Amino acid sequence: MEKSIVSKKFITTWFYASKHSETQDVGIFRTKFRKVYDDRSVDFDEFSQRLEEAYNNFDERGYDVVNIVPVATGSSVKCNQSNGNYVGDVGFSLTRGAVIVGKRRD
Repeated sequence: MEKSIVSKKFITTWFYASKHSETQDVGIFRTKFRKVYDDRSVDFDEFSQRLEEAYNNFDERGYDVVNIVPVATGSSVKCNQSNGNYVGDVGFSLTRGAVIVGKRRD
């Protein structure tokens, strides 16, 4: 008796993108550099590349993307007035990734 292989009707994958970064010159005579990360911005080139890869992978496997659930992280920064007085923290969220749901084409 032949056993048929049935693929799952729904599948998921996920990705997480890095924070946006820049290289800063911190040395004398431009001899030292360091990478500085921005807590308020994601690397959108990496984010879009990973999203595109997930879509293409689902398509190659015979699935259509039916849902994308953003993955956000929360953070806060201290706020000071121009005279230096602390006035509190400001909270924000940053979408760093996504969970992607695919449905098999029938």
